[in-house]
Amino acid sequence: MVYCEGILEVPGGGRLHSWWREAQSAIGHVVLVHGFGEHSGRYHDLTEFLCGRGFSVHAFDLRGHGKSSGLAGHIDRFTDYVDDLRLAVASASQSGPLFLIGHSMGGLITLRYLAGQPPDIAGAVISAPLLGFAVRIPKLKLAIGRASGLVAPRMRMANEIDPAHLSRDPEVGRAYAEDPLVRRVVSARWFSEATRAMRAMPAAVPRIQAPILILHGTEDKLAAVDATRAVFDRIGSRDKQLKIYPGFYHELFNEPDKQDVFQTVGDWLSAHLR
Repeated sequence: MVYCEGILEVPGGGRLHSWWREAQSAIGHVVLVHGFGEHSGRYHDLTEFLCGRGFSVHAFDLRGHGKSSGLAGHIDRFTDYVDDLRLAVASASQSGPLFLIGHSMGGLITLRYLAGQPPDIAGAVISAPLLGFAVRIPKLKLAIGRASGLVAPRMRMANEIDPAHLSRDPEVGRAYAEDPLVRRVVSARWFSEATRAMRAMPAAVPRIQAPILILHGTEDKLAAVDATRAVFDRIGSRDKQLKIYPGFYHELFNEPDKQDVFQTVGDWLSAHLR
């Protein structure tokens, strides 16, 4: 398997760190979209599995994340993330079917991208999409956050993600806490833009026509599984599947039973090869 790194130049300025792992005799391609605060380098095990199944993997760090440029934890417009994904898709090899895999905020970005009905996407796998916060946020705090996004958009604070809530495997949380590429801050504008994007999804997903598989754990303490169920029911695709994992935490690809999740993803991708 060939591994390469590169840079995606963002129109108007900015650079996205990207990499790709070419599978031998590839039967398809996957573009990975990571979650908030983390980076694409945390998907090594999933990448190894997919390449072993014949899928080349293309990944990148969203702006303000990992090795990419941009203010950590900040976004001017949520659609900037969608533009990052559009750039990554355009750079990926088109020699075979192209799939998307988005986790958490990456799942929200992927759904937003699919709602634009892009061509030539064979299907998408969405893991624990950030369609609502698992912990109820008081209305006053929401209002203050949205107002701050207007008057002090770059004001940043700790994102309050507890590493212990990522996986039932404590080593995952420890590695996350010690990872120098993980960003532990969030800006006021990110909060207002992300919550706006979440609120818009129920009205947007009926436009999605691509085959889609959504995965979520019942014990996710970050992204609300009930919000996932509600949005799934509204997705327009006739080929859609929702798989709920009892007892699983937020990062299904890093759970102790991750090989079962990998197998589900690999089988679904293989069944949707054109």
